[in-house]
Amino acid sequence: MSNENILSVKEENSESFIKVSKSLIQTKKLGKNGELDVYHLIIIKSLANNFKGVAYTGVSSLLKFIGMSTEQSSTKERTKQSLLKLQEMGYIEICEKGDEESVITDLKPASNYFIKPTGKEEEFGFAKVFYRDIKKIVSVKSDYKPKIFATYLNMVGNLFYGVSNVPMSYTKIDTIVKNTGINRKSVVTYLEALHKEEILYFVHFHINNSVTKNYCTRWVHKEHTAAWGLQEAEFTYKTDKSNFKGGNVGVSEE
Repeated sequence: MSNENILSVKEENSESFIKVSKSLIQTKKLGKNGELDVYHLIIIKSLANNFKGVAYTGVSSLLKFIGMSTEQSSTKERTKQSLLKLQEMGYIEICEKGDEESVITDLKPASNYFIKPTGKEEEFGFAKVFYRDIKKIVSVKSDYKPKIFATYLNMVGNLFYGVSNVPMSYTKIDTIVKNTGINRKSVVTYLEALHKEEILYFVHFHINNSVTKNYCTRWVHKEHTAAWGLQEAEFTYKTDKSNFKGGNVGVSEE
């Protein structure tokens, strides 16, 4: 069966998604709070899904949307600086009146502005971030949603979508640690949260006495993840699945 004839692939192809530059997978390179900057950008891009391509929002509105308190001045200041940083890096334009001539360089926390994503660097490669997944991540009961999203982006940023490939990722935990600067134990916790919240689906196989490999798909493909993972593992490690030492559903921290 070809990739395009798989029912879950057809379902996914009908979903709406946002493009996110693959350069943003490496949130560590963005400096302190890089994962927060990327999280804010994806929320802004989702709000800008209209015919003007502009989000009408601001510091307080953004905090309310993602379920964070607007009472703490430190939280508002951090959000403000994150938005200004995104503009300085060229990922958004913040305008007072909705036109390019009214670009501003300071924000009042209580005010809303016209914020336009620029699509910077997306022409060099992008990850598909689906609205269904964004909604689920925003709804997660956690104070670490930006870090959860950064972990998610590292997984979906390496999903394959060609005709001859199935949409599966096998990014290593240590690679996510390197890209994000998040400690390894936390990365495992966030991957487990993505599985628990039915956003990403994981299986893992003990290939031999020294190698254990995670394989991941979006939740919509959960019926196929194990089969796709087995096929990839057999090909990569040049051995039949009957020789594997074991495996299971879920994330392996090895």
